[in-house]
Amino acid sequence: MARPPLWRRLYDTAERAVAPHVESVVRTEQFARAAALASSAQATARARAEALSSRVWHLMNLPAGTDMARLRTQIGALDREVRRLSLRLEQQARNDERTDGKETDGAAARPP
Repeated sequence: MARPPLWRRLYDTAERAVAPHVESVVRTEQFARAAALASSAQATARARAEALSSRVWHLMNLPAGTDMARLRTQIGALDREVRRLSLRLEQQARNDERTDGKETDGAAARPP
């Protein structure tokens, strides 16, 4: 069996040395609190940045990302509605053809 490349052996050696220490830190309650706090801070910063950029775009009389998301949602709903109506029209046309075909066939078979 071939030996793994040198970089892989170095990586495995470093991982075996570091992994137990990292695991012991990651499994603490303090780490969980710090991770939750960091996640919350990141979400707050993202929300504030989005609100600020939205105000800037609106000051320039341009649509913001939230406006575009709302428009995409509306366009998707309209697309689904048009597709549904098209299917209903096709089905109605097929029903009309069947009905017309039956009346025409019956009328042609009978003498005037």
